[in-house]
Amino acid sequence: MTINEFYNGKNVLITGTTGFLGKVILEKFLRCVPSLNKIFILIRVKKEENPFYRFSKELINSPIFERLRK
Repeated sequence: MTINEFYNGKNVLITGTTGFLGKVILEKFLRCVPSLNKIFILIRVKKEENPFYRFSKELINSPIFERLRK
């Protein structure tokens, strides 16, 4: 069974998405497993920054997602 076959139509929850490993895992899922149904990410409040701001600052603008943005 391949990774694509295993995750076909499934939902995934990723915690720690703003960290180094979390970003790598999220990018890999988005790029290599198009058959995923949904990806849920858990981002906590840190130093009075709300999760939406952290998502924009630490994920959307991260260089690791450059290939996906193109």
